[in-house]
Amino acid sequence: MLNKMGETIALFRLYRDTGEEEWSIRAEELLDDIWNECTEMSLAYGDGLCGIGAGTEYLIQNGFVEGDADEILAEIDSRVFAAINARPPFDLSIEQGISGLACYLYHRLCYRKDSEEPVVLNLKEYTIYLIDWIAEALQDDATGKDYYEVYFILVLLHTLNIMNAKIENLLEWCNKEITAAHVKNR
Repeated sequence: MLNKMGETIALFRLYRDTGEEEWSIRAEELLDDIWNECTEMSLAYGDGLCGIGAGTEYLIQNGFVEGDADEILAEIDSRVFAAINARPPFDLSIEQGISGLACYLYHRLCYRKDSEEPVVLNLKEYTIYLIDWIAEALQDDATGKDYYEVYFILVLLHTLNIMNAKIENLLEWCNKEITAAHVKNR
């Protein structure tokens, strides 16, 4: 599904660059297909709702399509919030795990990180809970970890200026683990 969203974004960009209507028509058809297929989709970023939501946010914020992202993405937001509250056994990956939820929240907030709108404040609140979940998952030996992916996501979250002291501590943790892995593999 993320491949379809990537293709959709590329086609909208082609339309903007060339002005050729066929690219816009194809992009709109793909976007309709994506939204029609997502009724019972997983929450994952790699092949699920979080990836679709992030792509949709990008398209709206960059003027490729019109719409109210808060209205369009309300159901995905709700499912992300429920997952953060429940903290099911996810790994830390971007594609299928906790970092994918973080990536989605990053995309929802990056265009308006200084806003005080109620929806934005709610997204920020859940980003705080998600950062706490990442911290717990990093300490859990049973959680699968790709420290490079987690580091990348933490760097993105740091740009939002939400709980930066905690994020900096988590970045140090990841850096130590990455360094230790490199020393071990020498």
